[in-house]
Amino acid sequence: MGKSSSKSSTHGIEWEGNIKYYQYGSQRPTHEQLMKQMSEGHITHVRLYKIALSNLMWFADPLFFHAYVTFRTVDHGGEWWWSIEKNQVSLVLQRSKIDTDVRDYLQGRKRRSFVNPKILLENKICGMQFKLLHSYIIITDQLKVGYKFANLNCKGFAKKVYDFMAVPNCWDYDPNNDFKMFSSLLVFASLPIAAVLFRKLRR
Repeated sequence: MGKSSSKSSTHGIEWEGNIKYYQYGSQRPTHEQLMKQMSEGHITHVRLYKIALSNLMWFADPLFFHAYVTFRTVDHGGEWWWSIEKNQVSLVLQRSKIDTDVRDYLQGRKRRSFVNPKILLENKICGMQFKLLHSYIIITDQLKVGYKFANLNCKGFAKKVYDFMAVPNCWDYDPNNDFKMFSSLLVFASLPIAAVLFRKLRR
């Protein structure tokens, strides 16, 4: 489904530069069948979700969260629900006949045990062909940009995907705000260390 050269993120985790696909249910399409269904599918419903970074990070949900997009398509095989998102390693594309599979699970595992996803935005009148979304991801080099926590993260990718499908109803997320907030937290966290060093220097 597309692959680019790998590179390391700021965490030292290697970016694989590909799209990992996960299918829910008994139907297991071949690559050719999947690409055919993607080329024929029309997107009819788009949702932008957020979820806490972990079960223990629920309190930071207003500021730090994972963002991803789900959407429904209609083709000759009926209706499908998909999710697409970015993690530290790759992009992930999922498909199911049931919307809660792609909403609540990631590669077969429940996203969070005690925290439920929340809808940030929704568009019910998209009408775009799925192949246009696939082409957009490839043409804009989303497989090459890698992952960085403060700017090239899941939220930045989710914004690009959602805005492309839901225009003009775009998400007002600004990646620069995440970078500024992350920098501020680093400064705040370093204050106690600086205070200890200052006391030692005065002695």
